Amino acid sequence: MIGLGKLDKYARQSKTKEPSKVLPIRLPESIYKQFRQLCDELGLSMSEAGFLLIREELEDSLYDKTTNEVAMTTERIQKPIHLESTPYTRNNTSKPSSFSTRWTSVEYEIENELPCPLCHHWYSKANFSRHAKNHNTTTKELLESNEEIVYTMINERKLTM
Repeated sequence: MIGLGKLDKYARQSKTKEPSKVLPIRLPESIYKQFRQLCDELGLSMSEAGFLLIREELEDSLYDKTTNEVAMTTERIQKPIHLESTPYTRNNTSKPSSFSTRWTSVEYEIENELPCPLCHHWYSKANFSRHAKNHNTTTKELLESNEEIVYTMINERKLTM
């Protein structure tokens, strides 16, 4: 396990009240797993840990501590992200933008609810991803890896409608 060190001192700190924006990122699976394990050990969500690392990077790298001006050097930021040993596949398709490959839960929904195959209960679609986190998984992983149970629950619910 690669220790990040910078996150240790931030374990479960309070969040700011400032409006926020989402930063979607892609990581190689091996780095994702290591980062997720570290976050779990520290009791941080991956979002919290990412926020803390970015904030510290900005404080350390972008601002000159003596003049409080933006530093002129960006050498660390300009270094390539992908190392020679890290496999990288460009996710570039020539399909028109009208064709979406994004996963959705529509096929599993009944009356705006999704079935949890582990609890055998139905949950609001709006809150299902939060519920899936209780099982240390994502909505997609939870539903797709338990499709037999999920479809049984869907069929049972359709019969009672």
